[in-house]
Amino acid sequence: MASVDDSITTLHSDIIQTQILTRLDGPTLASTASTSSYLQTLCTEQKLWQELSTATWPSIKDPRVVQAISSFPSGYRSFFADSYPFTEHTCRSEKHDPPTAGLISAVDLYYRGELIYSKVQEMETEKGKSGWFLTSPFRVDILDPKESVQTRIRYPGGDYDAWVKHMEESMRLSWIVIDPIKKRSANISSRKAVSARRNWLTGDLEIRFSTIVTAAAAAEVAAVVSCGSAEAWKEVDEEVGGEVHVRDVRLQVEDIEGKCMKGKDSLVILQGLLEGKRCCKDGEERRAKERYEEYVGTKRQWREKKECREKAQDTICMIFGFSLFVLLWSFILLR
Repeated sequence: MASVDDSITTLHSDIIQTQILTRLDGPTLASTASTSSYLQTLCTEQKLWQELSTATWPSIKDPRVVQAISSFPSGYRSFFADSYPFTEHTCRSEKHDPPTAGLISAVDLYYRGELIYSKVQEMETEKGKSGWFLTSPFRVDILDPKESVQTRIRYPGGDYDAWVKHMEESMRLSWIVIDPIKKRSANISSRKAVSARRNWLTGDLEIRFSTIVTAAAAAEVAAVVSCGSAEAWKEVDEEVGGEVHVRDVRLQVEDIEGKCMKGKDSLVILQGLLEGKRCCKDGEERRAKERYEEYVGTKRQWREKKECREKAQDTICMIFGFSLFVLLWSFILLR
């Protein structure tokens, strides 16, 4: 009986690589490599993984990312193995292993499968040497304050809530953080949105893609996309509708209170995600939203407990103040 290698070698290697392997996605390609030594050799070709990676994340064609990936142990194959699966946070000790400076963000935003925005940006963590970055709230803005991205998306007018649900289901975001020094990468976005709601201060629709960190202190690594328009529909008349622009794409790390964490603590969390376990199981996108909803519930319970404690403290202060007042007047009247 012929072995797998003997059977597959009847096909020319060029046919296998150009007509078969190029049609496979990353997980299937990795599985194919484990079936025989011959296929393993063909499946580890750098060009194959490079084409697969750039097709999945167009932003990584940027020269800065190309240079960073070239230093990875197995190049694009290592990068794909790090960036494609979902990542889980791993506790770190910042005393023994301080956060790396010079992280790179590679961002790709899609609407109904169509790429509408792509950009690479270096995180300015070098400012941490002077203490400014490490002690300030952590936030990475991909768009400049006055910049907006035109899209083919339109708000048709009418049922705003239905349109919000449509946007939540239609938008996808990939946010890959790359550590060129430690040669690791991680996609810290939930890919599919976990929530979408209107910001009543700006009128923009904010779509959130979050990864929940539960190790040590609970936190949320949130990539937020704000969509709005210069037209009046978002602020005055929702019946009018209009063209939708992407106004803001940002990354921030929030604690259980919803406050932005400082740069030092945020970098520790990002490094924990970079070094965390990877998971490619089916349903991870759905579970990411479930974890977010559980986290929102935990935040609600935490706020309720905090309010109860504050009310109890206020009650105690009032009783103490009233008792002191009565005691004072009793002392005056009984003299």
